[in-house]
Amino acid sequence: MKTKIPPPIIALVMIAIIYLSSLIIEPISFGYQTLISILVVLTGLACAIPSFWLFAKHKTTISPFIPSETTVLVTDGMYRYSRNPMYLGLVLLTIAATIFFGTWMGVVIVFAFIFLLNILQIIPEEEALLDIFGDEYIEYKKIVRRWI
Repeated sequence: MKTKIPPPIIALVMIAIIYLSSLIIEPISFGYQTLISILVVLTGLACAIPSFWLFAKHKTTISPFIPSETTVLVTDGMYRYSRNPMYLGLVLLTIAATIFFGTWMGVVIVFAFIFLLNILQIIPEEEALLDIFGDEYIEYKKIVRRWI
């Protein structure tokens, strides 16, 4: 796999672009905007952080650069509902930024981020997992969706 930029860095860049777009295009504001964005951040962290712990618990690699070194197919915790809860958490953080900064352009940026994650990270990871786990991964894919 040839990914050069870690997904959390891509997320930070997207959040920076969301912020910058709010400076260029008049942001919108609405009641409970900050509260809603905080709730979305907490939801994102609730997806991602326990997922990191599961990888540690199962003693398998968390590095997005070396999925070929995966030793265990993690299917418990959030992985019962999403094959990519860490990436889902990052997407929720970009959604939270869109809400917080009140920029409609953030919606476009969130979709661009999802597209980039799918193309640059998730599809190559899925190919590596298929090579490693074969039928076990195929069965897992039948039961659990890529995102939610």
